[in-house]
Amino acid sequence: MSFFSARLFSWVQNAEFYRQLHQEAVALLPRGSGQPWLDAGCGPGLVTRLAAAHGYQVLGTDIDPHMIRMARKIAQREASTGNTRFEISGLKHLPENSAEVVSAASLLAVMDDQPAALAALLRCARPGGTLLIVETTAQMTRAAARRLNRSGRYGAPSLALRLWSYARAGRTVDPKIFYATGHAVEKTLLLDGMVAAWRLTKSA
Repeated sequence: MSFFSARLFSWVQNAEFYRQLHQEAVALLPRGSGQPWLDAGCGPGLVTRLAAAHGYQVLGTDIDPHMIRMARKIAQREASTGNTRFEISGLKHLPENSAEVVSAASLLAVMDDQPAALAALLRCARPGGTLLIVETTAQMTRAAARRLNRSGRYGAPSLALRLWSYARAGRTVDPKIFYATGHAVEKTLLLDGMVAAWRLTKSA
């Protein structure tokens, strides 16, 4: 990607609807007391910062150096650098059994081999730990985005929501891959069903 892509992702993550739905997703996990949380494919670091505010010691990773630079810049600006750090890393190089919680938001849907990517994320979670996946669903359509914008629930109509609906329409994750892992699975719908938060509890 590029510096401009990092700026665009940062702008989308700063939208009220986007921040709120990911805050709700993070809040599905128990409040932490310093346990390690790994946020894979962190982009500009929104979930990383939200998880840190939820009481965890969080490592955000992304394969794109521009994203990591942007994430560090925002964390410093928001004074959340004490319990967050960011590293350039792809899924293949993440440490196994290293985190109480592993998260991946808007990542699996863009992977060429979703089951392999899911397996790589699960390897990073400790036995008994949680993998949190946040992805758009088939309900993420342009029409649904227009309806939500008209509702005024997130203030003025959001161009970021419109663009997200364009980019993600038809790009979803098959839920069967979660159940095929053999781990316990919980699903929570967010943003009027346009987004789902999947929680997989790794077998001990």
